[in-house]
Amino acid sequence: MKEIQKTDSFFKIFSRTFLFRKAALELRSDVFYSPECTCWLFEAGEKIYTRENYRRSMGIVLSGKLRAVKNTLSGSAVVMNAFSAGGVFGVAGLFHPVRRYVSEIESVSRSRVLFLPQSLLHRLFLREPAAAENYIAFLSDRICFLNSCIDSYTGGPAKNRLLAFLLSLPTVSSDPPAVELPYSMTRLADSLGIGRASLYRAFDGLIRDGTVRRDGKKIILCRRNGTLSGSSLFPGNGNG
Repeated sequence: MKEIQKTDSFFKIFSRTFLFRKAALELRSDVFYSPECTCWLFEAGEKIYTRENYRRSMGIVLSGKLRAVKNTLSGSAVVMNAFSAGGVFGVAGLFHPVRRYVSEIESVSRSRVLFLPQSLLHRLFLREPAAAENYIAFLSDRICFLNSCIDSYTGGPAKNRLLAFLLSLPTVSSDPPAVELPYSMTRLADSLGIGRASLYRAFDGLIRDGTVRRDGKKIILCRRNGTLSGSSLFPGNGNG
């Protein structure tokens, strides 16, 4: 990783961040061009946050793609979220005395990330209460999203758990959206806490329902009436 210069094109992406809804252009500019606000380049495969090594900063993805990964007790890894340009991560490490971050953030492709440290956010909230309200609204939305994940992974049948996992993966194509299984069926079954037979039945059920189509490790997420089948499980998973 290396620090790079901020550019006008990066400022446009930064300005669309949820923090600055209805905020004056001058406020956005002051925060972006503050020396505390820094921009970094990460190569594919680099760890940006680990459980023990992370910044007390909010990260804004300016280009490329990142993903959040959580390791299970069995040693397998579950992709929890994906972030492309405009995506936000790091809020779980702010404003409380956490000693370990909630997951690992890694770069899937060459990526540029802007970091807003906690001290800068604190001054922003004092200066512009609407920014603090936007931040609270964002956290409230994340709480609802995470509760949906918990319901899907732990409270429902195997088919719901599988669909919840598929919807959490980064898409490899957009029309129709498709995802690629990151590991074997055995590891996937272990990650979801179900048996291999249950996993295969869950896939068969989603295929019969018309929710997905399967081509090896590539899973096509079908659409019905313009809406992704099963997407009501997640009221929005662009940021984390």
